[in-house]
Amino acid sequence: MFKSLYCCARTVARHENGPAAQCRLKYLEYLAAGGSGLHSLRANARAIYRSAVCMNLDDTSPVERTAIEKAAKDWANRHYLNVFGISLEETEKEFRFITCRWLRYAGRLRQSDTQPIPHHSSIEAYCSFMVEERGLATMTAATSRCQLGKFFTYVGERPLKHLRSSDVDQFLASLGAKGWTRTSICCAAHIIRGFFKFSETQKWTKPGISGEIHGPRIYRHERLPLGPTWPDVQRLLASTETDDKYDIRDRAILLLLAIYGMRAGEVRRIRLEDMDSDKGTLTIPLTKQRRARICPMIPSLAEAIDRYLREVRPKSSPYHELFLRINAPHMPFSYGGLHNIIADRVKRLNIEAPRVGPHSLRHACATHLLAQGLTLREVGTHLGHSSEDATRTYAKVDMPMLREVAELDLGGLL
Repeated sequence: MFKSLYCCARTVARHENGPAAQCRLKYLEYLAAGGSGLHSLRANARAIYRSAVCMNLDDTSPVERTAIEKAAKDWANRHYLNVFGISLEETEKEFRFITCRWLRYAGRLRQSDTQPIPHHSSIEAYCSFMVEERGLATMTAATSRCQLGKFFTYVGERPLKHLRSSDVDQFLASLGAKGWTRTSICCAAHIIRGFFKFSETQKWTKPGISGEIHGPRIYRHERLPLGPTWPDVQRLLASTETDDKYDIRDRAILLLLAIYGMRAGEVRRIRLEDMDSDKGTLTIPLTKQRRARICPMIPSLAEAIDRYLREVRPKSSPYHELFLRINAPHMPFSYGGLHNIIADRVKRLNIEAPRVGPHSLRHACATHLLAQGLTLREVGTHLGHSSEDATRTYAKVDMPMLREVAELDLGGLL
């Protein structure tokens, strides 16, 4: 690997004989397999060699995060200046970022500066119960793990038997003082209530606490679905009609979000085998109902996906997910990875909308379909809703109909 990166024999020998050589070599091979180019590989090779020398690393020992922070500061403030003229902040940030990414891949990074969360084992037991027994999504369990970590950090190391509903009330009040919305606080209360309900079955806590936990009142359908107007959605789609590789990929993503009203997680999980070109169908892996549905592919979507597969998607990728990152390493999108794609495009076109993420296009799709005269049941079927209640909120944004009702002459009824 080092001989393919450098022509100078002295440079090759320095990298081969330097500290943590085998660990560095494996990481560079991983980057190369993911599609990283020569320039990127050399940049990473320089950075991790520098880290290994500064911290005198070996091939196996764990590395504390605090040690990386100190080494990054020492390197940024070394007595000789960077020949590229990078600022001290950027130099420190680059050292820290690349080193952490390398050691995280190797499984050697240790977060020594992070305090252990109280009752960590109980939280993990509850999250396992959510996924394995209740069949909930792993992301739902991850959200619960995060919220419960905040709660137990707030109440401290007190035994579970000593906790009361008043402790939860004080925690929820503290969230409100920090500026959390009522909806977010209500979600936190729901998660904590679920944990205490599980704890009561395990006899970790006194019975009855879960029934006393209540979040702020949320009125039914109090919030409007917030998304861009349909003309703005059309502008967004039109902006991708170019030969740029990002536009080619993003056009297929935007069509799935705006025309099919798919959730971001559903788009992320589409695999190559979910498409049947012979039948012209697409299998959509649903997020919440734990089942999939089959939809016909409209010609514009079939053409967009076919062009993406022919011209942009790496042919030798080991991943089966349809959409991959264009920049190496070519990996599937992480949770929330689609948000920046949509938000950046909306901002570039100066589209004014209360929400700019992928879910806003789902809202725009539903609102447009209702405006075209489709029934709630038809719109709900298109979106994959399990009940009409989930779709009914979109009826509130049919402003022309609401104005007609408001302008009715009630005559002698008043």
